[in-house]
Amino acid sequence: MKGGIVRQDAFLPFEYDCGSSVLRLRYTTLDFCVNYGKALDKDKHQLGALLKFSQNDVEQVNAWAQTDASKVKNEDTGEERINGTSAKLKYTPMDGDDYVDPDKRYYTDSCISKPMHADLTFAEPMEKGYVRTRMRHYNNELIKLCKKAFMNKTNDELGEWTDVNKSPQN
Repeated sequence: MKGGIVRQDAFLPFEYDCGSSVLRLRYTTLDFCVNYGKALDKDKHQLGALLKFSQNDVEQVNAWAQTDASKVKNEDTGEERINGTSAKLKYTPMDGDDYVDPDKRYYTDSCISKPMHADLTFAEPMEKGYVRTRMRHYNNELIKLCKKAFMNKTNDELGEWTDVNKSPQN
């Protein structure tokens, strides 16, 4: 968060990396997410909000990124091209609270060890220039679909989940 607004790089990976770690709310609690976020951000930033999105949201942005509406200007050539970025969620398949048999293929071919953890994995690594611009535009579209819960700064309680663009600023 910056000035009550979600930062454009909220889900972007580090440079030369393809993935960004997220938590699966289905296998953890909001309190855990808040405490985990505070532990990661201590001394750097103040946790201002939690964002929530689904596999369907990622698929919707993947579809958008293949249309004319997603055109991005190449910083080197000035040419506008369809964004073309795509991402997927990689996670450990679960059946309730139990791990699914790893020999069975479910959504992903790559299992991640903890059920509460997932990776938003992009098709290409983050690089400076045009790739970064395309990924940032993709990220902005995903953020628009997110639900956001603001932190109450006085007692660290979460507010209600609301659309990102309709959230009150704290």
